[in-house]
Amino acid sequence: MKDNSLYKLGGVASIIVGISYAVVGLTTVLLPPNLGGGVPEAQSPFMYFEANRLVLMTQYWAFTIGAIFALAMIPAVSATVQHLNEGWVRWTTSLATLGFAVVILDNYWAIVETPARAAAYVSGTEAIRATLTVPGAPQFIDVQQWLGSGGVGLWVLVVGLLALRGKVWSKGLAYLWVFGAFVYFLGLASAVIPDLLVSGVGIVIQGIGAILGPIGYGWMGIHLWRLPAG
Repeated sequence: MKDNSLYKLGGVASIIVGISYAVVGLTTVLLPPNLGGGVPEAQSPFMYFEANRLVLMTQYWAFTIGAIFALAMIPAVSATVQHLNEGWVRWTTSLATLGFAVVILDNYWAIVETPARAAAYVSGTEAIRATLTVPGAPQFIDVQQWLGSGGVGLWVLVVGLLALRGKVWSKGLAYLWVFGAFVYFLGLASAVIPDLLVSGVGIVIQGIGAILGPIGYGWMGIHLWRLPAG
């Protein structure tokens, strides 16, 4: 009997990724605008941490757990289309893996460091507070989302287009992934272009992602779970 554990594990992992997107979307709605990704202050949450501790920590953990399970989902999804274009699939799979790995590192940093830095902000001098909240202060690896949105989005686009061409997924699922790729790219654009971030485009994109993510990844999870051994 052939082993289909890759698809089974990937299916469960994909559903968990979808759930994590729903949690991230919910916490974004619950956070005040200056922490929800709509303005530059979202990069310096220390001054608002205590009032929003539960929601912020939930969001950080949702990003981290979702990205961990994404590392199990990616090879399973890629395996369904790799025979159609091995070169592009292997390359973008590496990019997506790197993108989610960076999400893990960035959010684990936030889980560990944000409470400590928030405490330092509350008890610190004006100089310390200014240092902790200076716009653009380096905190994360992937500040502009080139990996987390760009790399992952390119992989989502490639596997979605190949699935559509090769008819290896349902048409609806393939089209949803192709559309989802452009949502990732818009997320990248809003992180790179400050005017888009300030205008609130980032919040709109997060809202769309909070809807499409659970549907797209949840649907993919069901699809992978039902696949026979290959």
